[in-house]
Amino acid sequence: MQFIFWHHAVHGPVSLTEIWSGLHGYGGSVARLRLLFWIAERGHDVQLIGNVEPGKFRGVTASSGIDWLKSDARRDLAEPSILVLNDAPSDENWQKVAHLPNLLRLYWAGVPFPFKWLERIKEGSLHRIVCVSRFHRDLYRIYRGFEHIEYSYSGVDLDLLKQATPSVLPEYTVLSVSIPRRTKGFHNLLEAWKYVHTALPGARLRVCGAAKMHDPNARVGLTDVLDAEIESAFPDFFSNPPATCHQYGIDLMGTRSLDSVYSDLKAANVAVVNANWDGSVETYCRSAVEAQAAGTPVVGAKRGSLPEVVQDGVTGLLIDRPSPVMLGEAIVKLLSDDKLRQRMGSDAKKWAQPKADYALLAQDWEAIAQRAQSGKPAPSERHQVSDWLRRLGYGQVRLWAKKRIEQLRTTCPSWMA
Repeated sequence: MQFIFWHHAVHGPVSLTEIWSGLHGYGGSVARLRLLFWIAERGHDVQLIGNVEPGKFRGVTASSGIDWLKSDARRDLAEPSILVLNDAPSDENWQKVAHLPNLLRLYWAGVPFPFKWLERIKEGSLHRIVCVSRFHRDLYRIYRGFEHIEYSYSGVDLDLLKQATPSVLPEYTVLSVSIPRRTKGFHNLLEAWKYVHTALPGARLRVCGAAKMHDPNARVGLTDVLDAEIESAFPDFFSNPPATCHQYGIDLMGTRSLDSVYSDLKAANVAVVNANWDGSVETYCRSAVEAQAAGTPVVGAKRGSLPEVVQDGVTGLLIDRPSPVMLGEAIVKLLSDDKLRQRMGSDAKKWAQPKADYALLAQDWEAIAQRAQSGKPAPSERHQVSDWLRRLGYGQVRLWAKKRIEQLRTTCPSWMA
């Protein structure tokens, strides 16, 4: 079987060796491309095209997107090949491949996607959408075309994690591994830290990442790491960095290499992930799976995919209401109970395996490709109410209403206001 993954995003150009080693410096849709090497190991022809450096490494061949689109190899495809769009391309890029012959087109969606992709399934130009969790896929259960939506976890770098040497960290170290911004609930973690610092004055909050990782134009403050707005909301912590940060046990690490984060994950007592009860949700939460694979219990909001990838009460503690105090209490509970923490860490490693292991996920992709070729529906557990609403056409009515509202916003903005 031939798999062609199209990395059309602005991140890059990346090389195959950078992807293999984890040194590309990007997260999300670039990091998950390591899966390609495991697909190639299973004997498939795997190509990576787009914003990449040409080359060949560990069974994967890379070429620029322009070269591939113009090549005789592309024009002469004799058998249906699998073209995987690594996240949503622009409409212009989509039109370059939408009607190419001998290609089954799959869209690997890392985040909630526009409904036009369901319409492309209906018209036949797109054959499958692959989500990154059951939660992510179930967002579309009421809509027609759901039977063509698959899911497979993104996986994490278990081999690189195994190689990492645990850091030497202070006792009671909490590692923040989501981007430190409001969208990920970092403000809630800071509110919770007031409680933690009072209960355990020796505890340290080690913050990985920086605001500009998500937004290069973010207006950072005195720390040069956090949004200026976040700093102004917590003057006790950030009015005179680094002195005030250290006074409250906060270490801002900024943007870090993958191996250094993995080293910290293996040594930290607790990992805090998305603590946002409003706004954006996690569709997979790679950092939560990485932490558990490292044997570190996770604390976060009981929202989005987190209840799916974290076993609440067994591999971590998830807070089901918008309460920074409860978040702080969960952190203190884990820091204060060695036996609980060790038991959760041990269970976490086993729990994370099927959500992390590229070898298992490569088999998922084989099965997805085979179903796309044969036209078989994606396997799915039954949800009586949602499935009934889909059959009644409720999803289609919602789509029509959303389109109509958007048209009104465009044509009558003053009326809608």
